[in-house]
Amino acid sequence: MSAQPEDARQILFGEEVGGEPPLAALLADVQRHLRALAQQYRGTRSPDEQFEILDEALDELDAALDRVREARVKLARIEMRLATAYENAVARIREAERDAGTG
Repeated sequence: MSAQPEDARQILFGEEVGGEPPLAALLADVQRHLRALAQQYRGTRSPDEQFEILDEALDELDAALDRVREARVKLARIEMRLATAYENAVARIREAERDAGTG
């Protein structure tokens, strides 16, 4: 059994969504942290300090990219399911209209 809180793990349209921290919160935190790193970088003269700051920024970006890519893949699968369901519903409506017109 999962130890995650119930609201952190939801199955919507066949895909597990959510996660901790939520994607929007994670991206907001990354943006704030990158801005802070940019401020530090501007005030830094030492190449070693610059390297450390850039390395930290790369780590932040890498983690954020992983989460965004994961979400994009899940959203693409959800989109396909929704589009298929929509097309099926349209086909059923057309079939019902044909049946109503012949009856």
